[in-house]
Amino acid sequence: MTELHYLAYGSNLHPLRIGARLGVIERVATVALPGWRLALHKRGEDGSGKGNLLRCADSHAWGVVYRLDAGMKTRLDEFEGDGYNCVTVQVTLAQPQPQTLDCFAYLAMPDWTDDSLLPHDWYAELIEHGARHAGVPAAYLDWIARHPRNVDVNGQQRHAQLLQQLRAASRGGGES
Repeated sequence: MTELHYLAYGSNLHPLRIGARLGVIERVATVALPGWRLALHKRGEDGSGKGNLLRCADSHAWGVVYRLDAGMKTRLDEFEGDGYNCVTVQVTLAQPQPQTLDCFAYLAMPDWTDDSLLPHDWYAELIEHGARHAGVPAAYLDWIARHPRNVDVNGQQRHAQLLQQLRAASRGGGES
Protein backbone atom coordinates (compact mmCIF):
# COMPACT_ATOMS: atom_id res chain seq x y z
CA MET A 1 0.00 0.00 0.00
CA THR A 2 1.50 3.33 -1.09
CA GLU A 3 1.22 6.20 1.37
CA LEU A 4 1.27 9.92 0.68
CA HIS A 5 1.71 12.93 2.92
CA TYR A 6 -0.94 15.63 2.61
CA LEU A 7 -0.46 19.19 3.86
CA ALA A 8 -3.76 20.63 5.09
CA TYR A 9 -3.85 24.36 5.80
CA GLY A 10 -7.51 25.37 5.46
CA SER A 11 -10.82 23.68 6.11
CA ASN A 12 -9.21 20.22 6.24
CA LEU A 13 -6.99 21.04 9.24
CA HIS A 14 -9.22 19.32 11.79
CA PRO A 15 -9.23 15.50 11.80
CA LEU A 16 -13.04 15.45 12.12
CA ARG A 17 -13.39 17.44 8.89
CA ILE A 18 -10.87 15.45 6.86
CA GLY A 19 -12.20 12.27 8.46
CA ALA A 20 -15.74 13.10 7.32
CA ARG A 21 -14.38 13.30 3.79
CA LEU A 22 -11.91 10.41 3.68
CA GLY A 23 -12.37 8.24 6.74
CA VAL A 24 -9.74 7.80 9.39
CA ILE A 25 -6.27 8.95 8.38
CA GLU A 26 -3.14 9.45 10.45
CA ARG A 27 -2.13 12.88 11.68
CA VAL A 28 1.66 13.21 11.50
CA ALA A 29 2.39 16.70 12.84
CA THR A 30 1.53 20.36 13.01
CA VAL A 31 4.06 22.25 10.90
CA ALA A 32 5.20 25.83 10.59
CA LEU A 33 5.29 27.11 7.02
CA PRO A 34 7.79 29.99 6.94
CA GLY A 35 7.69 31.96 3.71
CA TRP A 36 3.99 31.22 3.15
CA ARG A 37 0.80 33.02 4.11
CA LEU A 38 -2.79 31.88 4.24
CA ALA A 39 -5.16 33.69 1.88
CA LEU A 40 -8.91 33.11 1.70
CA HIS A 41 -9.32 34.28 -1.87
CA LYS A 42 -9.70 31.18 -4.04
CA ARG A 43 -13.04 31.36 -5.83
CA GLY A 44 -15.17 28.45 -4.64
CA GLU A 45 -18.08 26.90 -6.50
CA ASP A 46 -20.41 28.83 -4.17
CA GLY A 47 -18.73 32.16 -5.05
CA SER A 48 -17.05 32.56 -1.66
CA GLY A 49 -13.38 32.70 -0.75
CA LYS A 50 -11.61 29.41 -0.03
CA GLY A 51 -8.15 28.72 1.35
CA ASN A 52 -4.91 29.13 -0.52
CA LEU A 53 -1.24 29.34 0.38
CA LEU A 54 0.84 32.10 -1.16
CA ARG A 55 4.61 32.54 -1.14
CA CYS A 56 5.42 35.53 1.05
CA ALA A 57 8.93 35.98 2.43
CA ASP A 58 7.94 37.82 5.60
CA SER A 59 4.97 35.64 6.54
CA HIS A 60 4.32 32.42 8.37
CA ALA A 61 1.43 30.01 7.87
CA TRP A 62 0.62 26.77 9.68
CA GLY A 63 -0.57 23.40 8.53
CA VAL A 64 -1.11 19.79 9.52
CA VAL A 65 0.55 16.88 7.77
CA TYR A 66 -1.60 13.78 7.35
CA ARG A 67 -0.49 10.36 6.10
CA LEU A 68 -3.03 8.69 3.83
CA ASP A 69 -3.36 5.81 1.46
CA ALA A 70 -2.60 6.92 -2.11
CA GLY A 71 -6.03 5.68 -3.20
CA MET A 72 -7.69 8.32 -1.00
CA LYS A 73 -6.15 11.15 -3.00
CA THR A 74 -8.67 10.75 -5.83
CA ARG A 75 -11.52 11.38 -3.38
CA LEU A 76 -9.71 14.38 -1.93
CA ASP A 77 -9.17 15.75 -5.46
CA GLU A 78 -12.94 15.61 -5.96
CA PHE A 79 -13.64 17.47 -2.71
CA GLU A 80 -11.11 20.17 -3.54
CA GLY A 81 -12.71 20.73 -6.95
CA ASP A 82 -11.66 22.93 -9.83
CA GLY A 83 -9.18 25.76 -9.59
CA TYR A 84 -6.45 24.08 -7.58
CA ASN A 85 -3.12 22.66 -8.71
CA CYS A 86 -1.80 19.76 -6.69
CA VAL A 87 1.83 20.61 -5.93
CA THR A 88 4.66 19.26 -3.78
CA VAL A 89 5.53 21.38 -0.75
CA GLN A 90 8.51 20.58 1.44
CA VAL A 91 7.90 20.86 5.17
CA THR A 92 10.23 20.40 8.10
CA LEU A 93 9.17 18.13 10.92
CA ALA A 94 10.85 19.09 14.17
CA GLN A 95 10.26 15.87 16.08
CA PRO A 96 11.33 13.25 16.89
CA GLN A 97 14.33 14.17 14.70
CA PRO A 98 14.38 17.15 12.32
CA GLN A 99 13.54 15.94 8.82
CA THR A 100 12.26 17.32 5.55
CA LEU A 101 9.14 15.75 4.13
CA ASP A 102 7.55 16.13 0.68
CA CYS A 103 3.80 16.67 0.96
CA PHE A 104 1.14 17.28 -1.62
CA ALA A 105 -0.99 20.38 -1.19
CA TYR A 106 -3.64 22.17 -3.20
CA LEU A 107 -2.68 25.69 -4.31
CA ALA A 108 -5.09 27.92 -6.20
CA MET A 109 -4.49 28.67 -9.85
CA PRO A 110 -3.99 32.43 -10.29
CA ASP A 111 -7.06 32.77 -12.55
CA TRP A 112 -9.16 31.37 -9.71
CA THR A 113 -8.18 33.97 -7.10
CA ASP A 114 -9.87 37.25 -6.24
CA ASP A 115 -8.76 39.30 -3.23
CA SER A 116 -12.24 40.83 -2.91
CA LEU A 117 -13.79 37.45 -2.01
CA LEU A 118 -14.70 36.62 1.58
CA PRO A 119 -15.11 33.16 3.07
CA HIS A 120 -18.47 32.04 4.40
CA ASP A 121 -18.78 32.05 8.18
CA TRP A 122 -19.03 28.27 8.47
CA TYR A 123 -15.93 27.79 6.30
CA ALA A 124 -13.84 30.19 8.39
CA GLU A 125 -15.11 28.41 11.50
CA LEU A 126 -13.84 25.09 10.14
CA ILE A 127 -10.40 26.65 9.74
CA GLU A 128 -10.54 28.17 13.24
CA HIS A 129 -11.39 24.85 14.90
CA GLY A 130 -8.73 23.05 12.90
CA ALA A 131 -6.06 25.60 13.75
CA ARG A 132 -7.00 25.51 17.44
CA HIS A 133 -6.90 21.69 17.44
CA ALA A 134 -3.49 21.79 15.72
CA GLY A 135 -2.12 24.03 18.46
CA VAL A 136 -1.03 26.92 16.28
CA PRO A 137 0.13 30.15 17.96
CA ALA A 138 -2.49 32.53 19.38
CA ALA A 139 -1.60 35.32 16.91
CA TYR A 140 -2.42 33.04 13.98
CA LEU A 141 -5.72 32.02 15.60
CA ASP A 142 -6.52 35.70 16.19
CA TRP A 143 -5.91 36.51 12.52
CA ILE A 144 -8.29 33.75 11.43
CA ALA A 145 -10.92 34.79 14.00
CA ARG A 146 -10.79 38.44 12.88
CA HIS A 147 -10.81 37.72 9.16
CA PRO A 148 -13.94 39.24 7.55
CA ARG A 149 -16.54 36.72 6.44
CA ASN A 150 -20.03 36.51 4.98
CA VAL A 151 -22.97 34.87 6.73
CA ASP A 152 -24.23 31.79 4.87
CA VAL A 153 -27.32 30.39 6.61
CA ASN A 154 -27.69 27.55 4.09
CA GLY A 155 -24.08 26.52 4.58
CA GLN A 156 -24.46 26.67 8.37
CA GLN A 157 -27.41 24.30 8.08
CA ARG A 158 -25.62 21.97 5.63
CA HIS A 159 -22.62 21.71 7.93
CA ALA A 160 -24.50 21.91 11.26
CA GLN A 161 -23.62 18.41 12.48
CA LEU A 162 -19.90 18.77 11.76
CA LEU A 163 -19.79 22.27 13.28
CA GLN A 164 -21.52 20.98 16.44
CA GLN A 165 -18.95 18.18 16.73
CA LEU A 166 -16.09 20.67 16.28
CA ARG A 167 -17.56 23.05 18.87
CA ALA A 168 -17.96 20.17 21.35
CA ALA A 169 -14.40 19.00 20.68
CA SER A 170 -13.11 22.55 21.25
CA ARG A 171 -14.86 22.59 24.63
CA GLY A 172 -13.32 19.24 25.46
CA GLY A 173 -16.60 17.39 25.21
CA GLY A 174 -16.20 15.52 21.95
CA GLU A 175 -14.06 13.34 19.82
CA SER A 176 -10.93 14.91 18.45
